[in-house]
Amino acid sequence: MIVAVVLGNRLNDDGSITDKMRCRLDLASEIHKTLLPCKMVLSGGVANPLAGKSEAQAMFDILVAEGVPQNVLIREEKSLTTKQNAFYSVPIVAQCGADVLLLCTSPEHMHRKYLNPKRLFARMLKGYPDIRLETCCTLEEVQKLKGKI
Repeated sequence: MIVAVVLGNRLNDDGSITDKMRCRLDLASEIHKTLLPCKMVLSGGVANPLAGKSEAQAMFDILVAEGVPQNVLIREEKSLTTKQNAFYSVPIVAQCGADVLLLCTSPEHMHRKYLNPKRLFARMLKGYPDIRLETCCTLEEVQKLKGKI
């Protein structure tokens, strides 16, 4: 069973999403249509108090408006950093009974050297040997994963 984790991005002061988050949501929408994950964990707390809502809530509202069923989406609203995204999201993924955690973020985030999301999630998954980590940061990668997972 696939459970996707979509990493948030700090909201603008008015509560609107950034271009980076829009790209991540486009990726999440394509993953939902193409790979049919059982659940999608939307990971991100209130990194910008002026926004008045969590990143997870902003993602939830947009994905539901775009047709993703509410029962597929899980909001993880505690994390404020990439390390916390992993810390709080991995146990949720495990509770869902996943055998694949599909980590979704933007290319520059996925490939950065400092606090690399893939390494942080892999470290957290050491306590869950039955869950395999896959990553996805472009629409093309979604298509490549279609036959793989």
